[in-house]
Amino acid sequence: MPTRWISKNLGEESFEILDLRDPEIERRILGEMDAGVDVYYDQRWAATEQFSEWLLAQPDQLLGKNVLALGAGIGLETLAVGRRCQHVWVNDLAPVSVELCGEQLQRNGIKNFTPLPGSMTEIPLPAEIDLAVACFLIYETETREAMAKFCARFPGEILVANGPLPAFHQWRENLERPFEIVFEDDSVQALRLPPR
Repeated sequence: MPTRWISKNLGEESFEILDLRDPEIERRILGEMDAGVDVYYDQRWAATEQFSEWLLAQPDQLLGKNVLALGAGIGLETLAVGRRCQHVWVNDLAPVSVELCGEQLQRNGIKNFTPLPGSMTEIPLPAEIDLAVACFLIYETETREAMAKFCARFPGEILVANGPLPAFHQWRENLERPFEIVFEDDSVQALRLPPR
C-alpha cells in the first residue's frame, strides 16, 4: 500500500517527497491531464536527482539568490533550490503540480517560495530573479521552442540540466548565448548560461 510521503536522501541531506503512486495525487494529476493540461508529469528521472545533488553540493550557485524553477513539476530540484536560495518561484504549466510542489516544499520546512503557474514564455518575470533553473524540461519540439524563447527574454543566469534527448541537443546547438558545461555523464548534462 503506497504512502503519501517517502523519505529521500539527496547527497547528505534528507527530504520527504510525495509518492506519485498515492491514489489522491494520481487522481489529481490524471484529472488535470483529462481536463486538457498538456504536460508530461514529474517521473523522478535520474537526471533530476543528479541535478538536485549537484545543486546541494554547490551552495555558491544558490546562496543569497532569488531563483525561478522552470517547469518544476512536483519538483525534486525545488527542494534543493529552496534549501539554499533566498527565495524560489515555482513555475509549471500544470497548476496542480505547482500546488503539489508547494505542499512538498512546506512538508520539508521550506517556506521561501511563491507559486508561478503558467507558460514560461508568458509568465511575468519578477525583477528580483537572479537565476533560472530548469531540469529535464527540453524533451520535444514544443518545450525546445519554449526554452529558446525564455532564454531570449530572460537576461539573468540560467542553469539547465537535461537528459541526452534530440530536442535538448538541438536547443543547445542553436543557443544564441554562451554557455559552459558544469557537469555531465551518460544520463545528464548541465549547462550554465551566464547573465547577459
